[in-house]
This record gives sequence, structure tokens and C-alpha cells, in this order.
Amino acid sequence: MFIKKLGYRLALLGLLICSAAGAAESNLVRVPDGRMLAPDIARIIIRGELVVAILKNNTPPFVDEKNGRLVGVDIDIVERVGRELKVPVRYDRSSNTYDEVTELVAAGKADLGVSKLARTLKRAQSVLFSTPYMNLEHALLMSRLGFAEMAEKKTVAAAVKTFDGKIGVLAGSAWVEFAKRNFPQAVVVPYPTWPEAVNAAKTGQVVAAYRDAVEVRKIMLTDPTLAITLRTVTFNDLHSLLCVMVGSRDTVLLSFVNEIVAGQTVKLTSSELINKMKAEQHEHK
Repeated sequence: MFIKKLGYRLALLGLLICSAAGAAESNLVRVPDGRMLAPDIARIIIRGELVVAILKNNTPPFVDEKNGRLVGVDIDIVERVGRELKVPVRYDRSSNTYDEVTELVAAGKADLGVSKLARTLKRAQSVLFSTPYMNLEHALLMSRLGFAEMAEKKTVAAAVKTFDGKIGVLAGSAWVEFAKRNFPQAVVVPYPTWPEAVNAAKTGQVVAAYRDAVEVRKIMLTDPTLAITLRTVTFNDLHSLLCVMVGSRDTVLLSFVNEIVAGQTVKLTSSELINKMKAEQHEHK
């Protein structure tokens, strides 16, 4: 009996030692209210604000301004993160390009990055992506004349598949990488702004402008006369997955954001966004 009790006590002592060692190795941080939190969450709580990097220019309906305050699909997500963490959100709007938003997050100068940001292999080397909250099809805005000259007697499908003309994209965006990967024979021409890329397609400087279906359709809805010189091609097998970006070490924050995204009650699609734009355009006539 004595030996049995001694064995139990030794086993219990060993368990207590292991538990103490585990606690000592824990990387949890105690915040002022006494909670023990993961370092990436504790950093935000101790700072007293959630820093979110967004593009300098508005990207409706993802980031927009109404009555002096920021609104939009992306804003709703990060504001929910702030509410759940019980800290205000501070927006850093110093980025001129989408890639600069990513770079701020990668450098640890912002906790989160949003602005209709797509997952890419280049970005995956420096930041972490949340679960996608929207999926947008890729599309081309093509010069009818330029495409006809390039395609010659090929079908539209065959000509697009072997596209070897000039293709305009927005500089500092995911579309530079997408164009090089999806149209390896094309000459990719970055433009400082999307309207400049569109104008390049309209004036024949490039054969097509490349972006998501929502932006391409928005251009055609804004100016229906463009249908005379331009046509659209949408790819159902190519997608831009929009995500929230977090720093490479912020794994618990990433998990937290994923819970927020999963809890969204409204999940929009590109078709719904396009239909909404059509309805708004009709109301303003």
C-alpha cells in the first residue's frame, strides 16, 4: 500500500512539475484588466486601438465615405473586429497602391489591411490571408478593333486563351501578377490608375484592360457608348479572392478575423454587386 501511495504521489508531483513548466513556457501576455491573451491580441488591447491600413482612394462599395465617415463592405468587417476587441479603429490612409497597403501590414505598421485586397502568391510570402469574404470573376475590357486584328480567324475563346497582345492593368495591384500568370504571352502594361488603363484600351494603346468583373461592368454602365468600341469577356474559371490581411506572426488575430468573416450575415457576389449598380443607375435617371 505504501509503495502504491508513493507511486501516486510521485506521479502527481511529476504532473505538477510539467504543468508549471508549461505555464512558464506560455507566451500569453497579461493585459491591464488581468486577462491573459495571445501577444498579437494583447498588443492591440494595450495600445488601445486597432490600426487598419486602407487605400488612400475610395474603392466603393468596399471602402467609401458618406457624411464624413467611412463605410463599405471592408469597413463593416474591421469595425466589427474593433467592437469585439472593445477598442476603436484607427485608419492609416497613407497607401497610394494596393501593394503599399500589404507592405504596411507586412512591416507591422498596421494590424489589418483591407481595400478590396486579393490573395496572390507574391503577397502570401509576407502576410497571412483571412478566409475569403468575396469571390470576384476576372474580366477583360477589350478593344473591338484591336482584338479583331489580333484574333484574325480564331474564335473568341481560342484568341483569349493565346492572348499575345498588350494588356493594361492597374499598377501596384494584384492584377499585375494575375496578368503575368494567366496571359504569359501578353505584354503587361501597368497604368497609375484604372481609368488610364481603360482609356488605353479605348484608344488602342493596349488590346485590353484587365480587372475584376465588377470594375469592368461598372465602366460599361457608367458610359454605355463604350460598347461601340469595347467589349467585355468574363472568365468563370478565374477568380479574385478578397481577404483581410494580417501580419505573418499574428496567427491568433487571423483566427479571430476568420470568426468575424464566418459570422457575416450578408455574403455578396459579383452578380449582386453589378445588379445593385444597375439599380442605382436606373434610380438616378
